[in-house]
Amino acid sequence: MLDLRRILQAIVATTLLLAATASNAAPVDISADEISRSSDGVITARGNVIIKRERETLRADEVLYRSEQQILEARGHVVIESPQATIQAEDAIMQANSKTGEMNKATIMLPDGSRLVAARVKRIDDQRFEAEELTYSACPIDEESWSIAASKAELDQQEGSLTVQHSRFQLLGVPVLYAPWWQQPLRRKSGLLMPKVASGKRRGTEVALPLYLAVDPSWDFTATPHWMSARGVMGTGELRHISGLGSERLQAAWIDDAELNRQRYRFDGAIHWDLPANFAFDADGDFVSDPDYLADYDTGDNISAYYLTSHATLSQGFDLNTFTGDWMVQARHQQNLLLANNKTTLQILPRAESRMQLELHPNLLLHFDQQSTRFDRITGVDGGRMDLHPYLEIPWELGGGGLAANMQIGARQTRYWLQQSNLTNTRPVRTTIEANLELRSDFERISDSRSWRHLISPVIRYDYIDAPDQSALPNFDSGFGGLSWSNLLSGNRFVGYDRIERSNRISLVLENRLQHKADVDQAARDLLILRAGAAYDRQRKSVDPALQAATPRPFSNLLAEVILSPVAGLHIAGSGQYNHAQRYWATGYATAGYADARGNGLNISYAYTDARYTTRSQTVSATANIRLANRWLAAGTWQYDTLLKLSQQSSVTLKYQHPCWTLGGEGYRTNRRTGTTNAANFGFRILLEFKGLGSVGS
Repeated sequence: MLDLRRILQAIVATTLLLAATASNAAPVDISADEISRSSDGVITARGNVIIKRERETLRADEVLYRSEQQILEARGHVVIESPQATIQAEDAIMQANSKTGEMNKATIMLPDGSRLVAARVKRIDDQRFEAEELTYSACPIDEESWSIAASKAELDQQEGSLTVQHSRFQLLGVPVLYAPWWQQPLRRKSGLLMPKVASGKRRGTEVALPLYLAVDPSWDFTATPHWMSARGVMGTGELRHISGLGSERLQAAWIDDAELNRQRYRFDGAIHWDLPANFAFDADGDFVSDPDYLADYDTGDNISAYYLTSHATLSQGFDLNTFTGDWMVQARHQQNLLLANNKTTLQILPRAESRMQLELHPNLLLHFDQQSTRFDRITGVDGGRMDLHPYLEIPWELGGGGLAANMQIGARQTRYWLQQSNLTNTRPVRTTIEANLELRSDFERISDSRSWRHLISPVIRYDYIDAPDQSALPNFDSGFGGLSWSNLLSGNRFVGYDRIERSNRISLVLENRLQHKADVDQAARDLLILRAGAAYDRQRKSVDPALQAATPRPFSNLLAEVILSPVAGLHIAGSGQYNHAQRYWATGYATAGYADARGNGLNISYAYTDARYTTRSQTVSATANIRLANRWLAAGTWQYDTLLKLSQQSSVTLKYQHPCWTLGGEGYRTNRRTGTTNAANFGFRILLEFKGLGSVGS
């Protein structure tokens, strides 16, 4: 049944709108429960009044539209909605042909959640306001912990700022700071960031006050004077830029160290550009003035780093149907922090590398990989190396799955051009022939309810590599890796290109997996994984005894691993290598942990290496995150060396996370000894952050 009342209201509204238009007044789209027009041209709308203008909607209980003056007078639950803000007021007087006006007892809600409450507001345009007797806060309306109160203010959304006069900064409604003038950024804008405060053994009391400069929408700069009572003042600058091409970040730090009485510095940065024709340029740099810089000044993961690498790389990938591949050219600088100087450290200037694949048939692929490198260093052997690696790959899979095979046959030739004239052979060459075959099969059983799955996956691989003795060849980047899951199914356990293992090896891995899912549409979850693996090598000959001792027995250590996750969030795992000939565990690792959806987590691990296998070690590590209450979070880390009976690293953090602010403290202790001091480093850091105040430019 048609609502005749609504139809009549629409006819009356349309008639009044046409009448207003005919009298040269700007048309206004009004809908309401009741609409009437007086003899003097005043249109009155009552009940659920909605007025739509360009990108803006006004709602109120009652609106008077004076068509001659083109003025809207709104009263009762006035709400003005636009992309720039949502305004609530007790009453408002607005110009119909513009977005200017005045409002009483108004609240302006900005898109980021911050709000301004004022006794009187003058709207200059859709993005600028003048307010009197106001408060401003970025806190949730029911969690207001801080606010700015002022007698007058100008809100400029286009400029992104709130400028107030005679302002008071309030905590929980109590004034704690007065300023005759205050400018509050509403988005990325130049200004002072929240200070950083800390105290420690090596640097003393610390205060850092970052100055953020948002010079342009595409780039910014942060300058940070960092005062340390035991070291002096460190100056740090960070430049960031972003564009359609990519991004760049450059950072530098410098200090005249008062304790050592010499200058120390660090330069680091990153560049990434996506160029036309699928080209890409990447650069990463990190360089310090001395080996002890990170231990003295870094507060992150790099504090215990011993090797820093910088590189610049130009690369391109291509896909021409059956012919695919990629190539890159790279220069690399390496800094060894374990050495007093960098004279013997190898530099790569430059390296050219490519990988190409031609599909001759879906089951026949031709590969050609190459790497050409120029090695350079001040002291020691340097020169050039070219490695060529052509090979055929024959992949095959049984229809419907269940059995897969992959066979590769190829050769590798490596040529050197050495610079030292005292060498007997400055152009040595190495040639190897290689072949491998890998077979994998999956045996599975699924329950009738399709909620349980049991999978047994055996993998067997055969590797044959005919490699000559290489003890006389130079070694720029190779080392022999101990047996692990990552290299068990590999013919060559050397890293780098200077050594290739001689192999006649069979490797076997057997994996047993139990999975469950509560719902058919959900992804299966691993409840139990059992894995074991070993290898048998008939060669038992070393290509370089200095790097790889001759294997005394054909059978490798036995690798074993178990991962148990009986319930979501809980995991228990253990792995290790067992030497069955001498009957001892060469390595062992165990871990147990739990994490829930609230952020609580605890993980404890134990790692062990026997001296008969390699350098003896034995450590216990623990990490924990505990939500003490809804907003209280405690965290801690601990690493203990049971051989030295010494805590290598430990920290405790307590943080209160309010919707409007965060307060946290961290105590730490690190036993990284340096040339500066042999004493352990310990201290604390304090974090205080206000939403809308301390996160600008972060």
